[in-house]
Amino acid sequence: MEITDIDVTSVSTESWGEFVEFPLVTVMSKYDEYNNADGDNPQARRKWMGPVGDVVVEVHTDAGITGVGHGNWATGAIETIVEETLSKLVVGEDPQERERLWDIMYRATIPFGRKGAAIEAISAVDLALWDIAGKEADKPVYELLGGPTKAEIPCYASNLHPVDLETLEREAIEYVEKGFDAMKLRFKHGPEAGRAGMKENEEIVKTVRDAVGHDIAIAGDAYMGWSVRYAKKMLDRLEKYDMEWVEEPVIPDDIDGYAEVRESTSIPISGGEHEFTRWGHEELLERGAVDILQPDVHRCGGLTELQKIDALASTHDVPVVPHSGTNPHLHFIAASTNAPMAEYFPIPEWFQEQQEEKDSTYADAIYEHPPDAEDGVIPLPDGVGLSSELNREALDDYAVE
Repeated sequence: MEITDIDVTSVSTESWGEFVEFPLVTVMSKYDEYNNADGDNPQARRKWMGPVGDVVVEVHTDAGITGVGHGNWATGAIETIVEETLSKLVVGEDPQERERLWDIMYRATIPFGRKGAAIEAISAVDLALWDIAGKEADKPVYELLGGPTKAEIPCYASNLHPVDLETLEREAIEYVEKGFDAMKLRFKHGPEAGRAGMKENEEIVKTVRDAVGHDIAIAGDAYMGWSVRYAKKMLDRLEKYDMEWVEEPVIPDDIDGYAEVRESTSIPISGGEHEFTRWGHEELLERGAVDILQPDVHRCGGLTELQKIDALASTHDVPVVPHSGTNPHLHFIAASTNAPMAEYFPIPEWFQEQQEEKDSTYADAIYEHPPDAEDGVIPLPDGVGLSSELNREALDDYAVE
């Protein structure tokens, strides 16, 4: 079998729907024009995230098998890297030689890569190659990764948005009623909001804890929006709420800061969503920066690299809970003994009630069969390959020329 061609489609952030506009603290919240903590600046995140959210890569073969992968988000740079560099390296090659092709792509992009858009581009191509492998073998990819280690995949509800405390409470209760025993909230504020912001962050956690009781796991996401000093003070206030983890308290390159924050609290610290390759994640592990590792298969280097990251994490007794719950992540989790659960994005009932008809979101826009949880678990992925059948109508609708 031989790779004959690669098609690339950039997908607008509009495919993520209005959830990208909800109030939460981000790495950019220190600047007023990019801060939407009060919900009155809904375009704040779109201003810096750029027009492109995902880049879909389709790798074609002379056997008539096409593999699908995607990288995110890199504001369209992935498309350029695939078309100008990676396609020239893999077209004409055997798609089954994934390890060799990964190494070739990585080495060829070192002068402008190693992290960021180049690795996200490699991730997309690598996922497409795994999709081809599964389709050629007529098996789901998790079977190629070693077979299932669990009968179904536990997941946590990851759409708790602090739009207001009454709605937040209602949403948390709704998730418990739907069978979730774990959920993740978003904080609204960072250092720019001072003590008043700390108080409101604590009130968000208290509201959820009071709503769901003490048998439900609660995590929180700071999305790189805190400083070390602020994180230590904030976590001290949150100790009494028995949180499952606090995610990305500081920017990803401040690994010493991560370790300092982790050392200061009993609350587990998680990160890795914005880290790349086995080398980047190894540094987080070796320096004691995280209790939970959260790589994203669409960013970290694809499944070929995620397996290596998982092996490293297991030697440090650090569980891997990947960022986002896409189908490729589910195949990985299904086959890993070190990945206990998936992230899942249910659509809150209160949000659906506001819509005359449901908008597409990241979870269901560009693929035909997005994951669907019931009673807090997701079935093992269906079909052959990576369960990556594209929703062509949506893809055409959200394509960025």
